[in-house]
Amino acid sequence: MNVRTINNQPSILILADFSDGSWHATSFAMKFLYKEKSPVSILQTYQNPGWGHLMMRKLSHHLRKITKNELRALKNRLLKHFNIEKQKVNTLSIEGELNTVLNYKPIINGQHNLVLSTHNSFEDSCKRQNGCLEKIIDTAKHPLFILPDTFEGETSKRILFVANPDKKPSELLCNQVSEICSKTKSNLEVLFVLKTQNQNINEDVKSYFHEYFDGIDITLNTIQYKTKCKGINNYLNQTNRDLIVIEND
Repeated sequence: MNVRTINNQPSILILADFSDGSWHATSFAMKFLYKEKSPVSILQTYQNPGWGHLMMRKLSHHLRKITKNELRALKNRLLKHFNIEKQKVNTLSIEGELNTVLNYKPIINGQHNLVLSTHNSFEDSCKRQNGCLEKIIDTAKHPLFILPDTFEGETSKRILFVANPDKKPSELLCNQVSEICSKTKSNLEVLFVLKTQNQNINEDVKSYFHEYFDGIDITLNTIQYKTKCKGINNYLNQTNRDLIVIEND
């Protein structure tokens, strides 16, 4: 299925797993990113274990059945809590590594926001998921909204926007982040991960952030690291944020 836009509204692609984090991501997406007629898809991938061909075939069938049941339950919960037509929510159960699936254009095509919850600290998630999260962060072609935990209740959220030092962020993404800051009365940290000591932040990029987020308390920070995921992890230094927004392109 191609994820597409309707009436210029970006699609929402929620990356689900078998934890409560799937609902955290879904709830956040519907409360802060969903617009009327925005297509919503929930994706869950599964993989065979790398041993025993006969066992692999048997497990593949069961894993697919389990993911479909999980997705059906998550979709029903979404429909119960939010005002959206049933046919506007699509579920995708796909065999394969998540990062590979996200870069396979016939499946994931169009303009959309990726939403996922690590359901724990960012550092622990990077280690526990065997580099999967790191690959997604460093290669995803679409905006990422990552929730290290829940995004419910209290205001004054800690929001980290990881931006490209060479290119202005998209106006659409800035508008979404600005709306989240306004709704939650939150300040904004902007982080530029520089790959080398000689890399500088484009002055137009700095100016754009200050101008676009005028009225919001914003700070611009830098850190040098070879990969974006490890740069974020070192910047956080065992602290956490309520939301991490990342735009690669």
